[in-house]
Amino acid sequence: MLSGFALGFVCWSGGTSANAAGVFGNTGLSGCFRWDAAPRTNAGNERSLGGGIRYSMQGGSYAGLFSQFTFSGGVTVTDSQLAVEEAFNAWTVTDPATGLTTALSFTPDFATTAVGLGDNMNGGLNTNGAEIDLFAYNDGFFWNLGNTGQQGETRFQAAGGPVTLTSGTTGYNAGAIIGSDIILNRGATYDLSVFRLLLSHEIGHSLGFADVDITSGLNGTFIDDNYDGTSNATAAAATLNNSWALLVNPLNPAASVGLSSYTVLNGQPGTKSNGVNILMESQGLGGQFGDLTPLSNHDYGGRQFPYPSLNVAVVPEAGTLALLADGAGLLGAVIARRRRA
Repeated sequence: MLSGFALGFVCWSGGTSANAAGVFGNTGLSGCFRWDAAPRTNAGNERSLGGGIRYSMQGGSYAGLFSQFTFSGGVTVTDSQLAVEEAFNAWTVTDPATGLTTALSFTPDFATTAVGLGDNMNGGLNTNGAEIDLFAYNDGFFWNLGNTGQQGETRFQAAGGPVTLTSGTTGYNAGAIIGSDIILNRGATYDLSVFRLLLSHEIGHSLGFADVDITSGLNGTFIDDNYDGTSNATAAAATLNNSWALLVNPLNPAASVGLSSYTVLNGQPGTKSNGVNILMESQGLGGQFGDLTPLSNHDYGGRQFPYPSLNVAVVPEAGTLALLADGAGLLGAVIARRRRA
């Protein structure tokens, strides 16, 4: 039974970017669409985090997808494959501020044909195919044939819950994502660093995260611990940039103490305050071009909310690594849209 549908759009336009946390399908801290950690099938398709989130793509291979795009600067098939892999891997990195790890992982599944609605169909979504399918279309929902903007859009569908959390909690009241399609504009000429960052942002939408500046912030569903938008842009930036992932209750995110929903202006003070740079923001893609770890503190907090981890990777000065179980809270959901000016 379908209980949720969401669409995110992003286009790189340069300029100031923003930090924020937001999710789809939530009321306050309750709910929030996410991939189920327990085995789940929908219409005969496996749809869970088990074995990693499987992705396929138009053309049936990295080379096939590469052939759909035009790149500047002599980009090769190998270059574009690495960029796609790095875009997915960005969501699997240990949070450097807290040491929180993640159960998220991704794996290519080219044995499964990517299934979409096709070009010139106003974007759209087909939940068959792999769990995430990547496409290059000349005509999307947010752009028409002839548009040359470096931009993308993402849709996912969610079925009724409950779900199992990555922390092990069963029967959690939230909807389960059952398929997502990512569409990038085929009419653009891509800089490889923009392509990688844009794809990372769209993958964030496939995970259930919303655009913070034009969706969660304006709708009053921006999740944060201490946002201050009442004084000046400096205070707003300081409270948007701090780490709060450990405030998420990993066994029951809805019961996280110290987190609330806020209304955040898409301006100053707000998501356009100087120094605020987050991946799930609609303008500028967070600005972390060339950075293979583009998630901000709020992105990591956002990841912890729907996909809570109990594991903290402690890296002593000597460089050894230990995994510790941690029952402290965590939270967050980052969401943003990116539009071309």
